[in-house]
Amino acid sequence: MGIIGELAWTLQSALGSALEEIGRRSRAIRRRRKFTGPTLLRTIVLTAWKSPGATTDDFVATAARLGVTVSPQAIEKRFTEPLIAFLRMALEHVLGHALAAPPAAIPLLRRFTAVELADSSTVTVPERYAEEFPGCGGTSDGGKAAVKIQLRWDLLGGRLKRLVVEPGRRGDGRNEEAEAPVTRGALYLRDLGYFGLAWFRELAAAGAYWISRLQQRTVVLDRDGEPLELLRTLRGHEGGGPVDMPILLGKAERLACRLIALRVPQEMAARRRQKAYEKAEKQGRMPSRDHLAWCEWTILVTNCPGGLLTWKEAVVLYRSRWQVELMFKLWKSHNRLAAYRATWTATERMAMFWAKLIAVVLQHWILLASVWTDPRRSLWKAARVIGDWVLTLTGALGDLDQLVRTLERLVATLAAAARQKLQKKRPSSFQLLLNPKLLNWNS
Repeated sequence: MGIIGELAWTLQSALGSALEEIGRRSRAIRRRRKFTGPTLLRTIVLTAWKSPGATTDDFVATAARLGVTVSPQAIEKRFTEPLIAFLRMALEHVLGHALAAPPAAIPLLRRFTAVELADSSTVTVPERYAEEFPGCGGTSDGGKAAVKIQLRWDLLGGRLKRLVVEPGRRGDGRNEEAEAPVTRGALYLRDLGYFGLAWFRELAAAGAYWISRLQQRTVVLDRDGEPLELLRTLRGHEGGGPVDMPILLGKAERLACRLIALRVPQEMAARRRQKAYEKAEKQGRMPSRDHLAWCEWTILVTNCPGGLLTWKEAVVLYRSRWQVELMFKLWKSHNRLAAYRATWTATERMAMFWAKLIAVVLQHWILLASVWTDPRRSLWKAARVIGDWVLTLTGALGDLDQLVRTLERLVATLAAAARQKLQKKRPSSFQLLLNPKLLNWNS
């Protein structure tokens, strides 16, 4: 079975008969009249996918396309707490149908068995749900009630390895990382919220690799175990090239690794200092002199030896961590995961959040089966095209052969319409991954 056939089967299975039992357990389906479990989920999710700011009439139209004739009032009555429970349980069911593409045609990524990115993003939810999903307060994405989406994603094969929704107040930390199995030969990329020497040691012991920015207050020792005044060492480095040297991290841990330090362009250093002043001002203090000095440097630590990665390759790979940020941006901006209509009730808002989250998983599967193996893929362009095909996909879901033919046409369309242009002055991420030598650190 090719990947398009696998995708068609996965879509039918994820949106199929198992939803009957989920509908009964959640009490979203009490008596079978109009909706079944599958038709209810397809109506809500496919509508949210096609029209993120859907009206009642949009749901009625989708239901009719699925062969279910209902009134607007019947749709409105469906938005209840049992529907929210149904959608949450359905998300877990959908995530159980993992799909991965063949490895991307990028030799740098293929040096590893997986290139796992992880990050989180916060979405505010109605205050009614603050007891289960407490936020961090304030008026931004950490209000009284918020959810935090924790995502682990393999950049090599595209698979969503883990998607968890938890309270917005919970820190990123490493609790979930400690429980996750380590893939031998994989590369793990995280931001500073996940920094932990014990975790890095566990990865290395399991035969995996990691790259991280350096947590500023971490004790750095030279290879002989003597304390290293890192800032003085960096300032004493001659030439404009990188500092690339073996070190030990942590006063007690003494974790052997490699440090790569690069002096950033003056414009970038100035922007970092400005942000440091703004952050300090909000806290009623001034940034320290040392902190302002560190703004001149980007410092990475890794257990990848020089024989595996040059310094440019290590920098390019760590920069690819931003792809998970772009994924969240795609979900929030294109799929409007965090947006809602002003007229929606709290229940409608919460239900639509879960429906949209299911929709972005389905969308990701199509991206994997269509453009993933093309290094010049544009996920944004592809997502826009896929959105135009949701109605066609809705009509094809009931017949496997028809669904395969529909997906084949969609994939052909995406191959032509969802590619990035080559950039000469500022190479894009895919260009740098294909040829890290294009990285011009001072540009």
